[in-house]
Amino acid sequence: MAIIRFAVRASIVGGIVYYSYTEGLWSRSEETAKLYEKIYVNVAPYVKENIPNEVTQQYAQLPSVTTISSCIKKSWNKGVMTSMEFICDLPTHTTNGAKNLYTMVENFNKGN
Repeated sequence: MAIIRFAVRASIVGGIVYYSYTEGLWSRSEETAKLYEKIYVNVAPYVKENIPNEVTQQYAQLPSVTTISSCIKKSWNKGVMTSMEFICDLPTHTTNGAKNLYTMVENFNKGN
């Protein structure tokens, strides 16, 4: 029974990943922005019609495509910059880690 449950769940997750890949979610940011625009055009009218007034007053509308696109680009660029900074500092991190490990082992050996 557990194998069948796992197979069903894996099939659902695989289908979602495949569908999102074919729609362009996992490709270039321009394709992702087009997908969001398509979703926005199809979903926004239903959101406006079916959400209670208390909620719509608090959250006026869905974010626009340009806002989402700029946020995605900004966070992507920040991630790239942080990754490159880490790679540039990797020799320093490695040296510091090795020194700390050596000191810890040396102190352990002195204690025994």
